[in-house]
Amino acid sequence: MSNALDALNSKIFAEQLHTKFKVLLAGQPPVELELFEVKESATAPKLELFSLEFRGPHSPRLNQQIHHLEHEKLGSFELFLTAVGAEAEGLLYEAVFHRFRKPQS
Repeated sequence: MSNALDALNSKIFAEQLHTKFKVLLAGQPPVELELFEVKESATAPKLELFSLEFRGPHSPRLNQQIHHLEHEKLGSFELFLTAVGAEAEGLLYEAVFHRFRKPQS
C-alpha cells in the first residue's frame, strides 16, 4: 500500500498518534519513530501549515534529509525529517508541511 505524500494531511496523521513509523536506512535495520504530536497552525485559507513531531531512539541519529518511511495504515512515503532535540526517552524529529490546500471537490 503506497500513498503519495500530498494525499496525507494533518487530520490523517492525527488519527495515527502514538503509532510507529519505520524509517528505512540503506544497509542498516529500520529505525522506529513514534508520532507523538501533530501541530496545526492558522494560516491563510488557501494554505495548509502543520508539523509532525516524532520520537526515536538515541542511536542511530537520523540525518537531516528526506527519509523513506513505512506505516502499517498509511503505507510508504518520503518525508524530510530534522532532529530538533533530545529527551531521556530519545531523539526528537520534526517534519513541517507548508503547502497550498487542495481545492474542495
